[in-house]
Amino acid sequence: MNNHVIESFDDLLSAAIEEPTRYFQFYKALVELELVVIGSIADEETLNLKYIEEGGELVLPVFTSWEKFDAIIQSEYPYVKIPAELLLEMAGTELPWVLNPFTGLSKKIICEELETMKDGRILHYFFEKLSDEEKERILTEQIVELPESVMERFRSCLKKFPSVRKAYLVNIYNPSAAGRPFPLVALEVDDLEEGMTQEVFDAINQRVEQQVEVLILDEVIPLANSIVEDTRPFYFRESLEEFRTMFE
Repeated sequence: MNNHVIESFDDLLSAAIEEPTRYFQFYKALVELELVVIGSIADEETLNLKYIEEGGELVLPVFTSWEKFDAIIQSEYPYVKIPAELLLEMAGTELPWVLNPFTGLSKKIICEELETMKDGRILHYFFEKLSDEEKERILTEQIVELPESVMERFRSCLKKFPSVRKAYLVNIYNPSAAGRPFPLVALEVDDLEEGMTQEVFDAINQRVEQQVEVLILDEVIPLANSIVEDTRPFYFRESLEEFRTMFE
């Protein structure tokens, strides 16, 4: 995660406390952070963590930067730096967290929040709460653009598959996943042959650096209708007969 987001995390927390529409940005930043906790690594699957008591219950003190940890703990205890997603996996969600305790700007993360952070539901939920303008802004900022030279490689690959009528390139954004949207090539085909999706995937990805997913469009998939209605195909297969009718 870049330093800008880490440096502005306090601002994100303050904004989320004051304005619920900022929850998505806050949780998105939190799950992508490297956190600092008091404890040690027992083995690849076990952390020995130090919990504290707050309001009559045990909570896990979690710091969003080394500077905040050192300012409060002052190297009195051993510590572990760990990505938030991995901490959720290894520490579990049975006990709540307290972000940046004793720093003046802290937040308790209850067990229900931890559970939905772990499986991504909280990010999907708050992304859907954003205005259409905000969603569009986020997607526009992260859109994956491929150069025309790459698109020509795609077209060259698809010519080897006669049953492909049209192909669309779209960006799929998963709010709960770290990083940018990923490119997806969606195909309209005459006949879906067994193993065709994998064959097209292999053919395309042998010629590009960034992995591109492949989907065969099916009317029963809601995404299919959206792609066809809102996206211009970058590849058309025209039969010889269809070509001839242009000159009749």
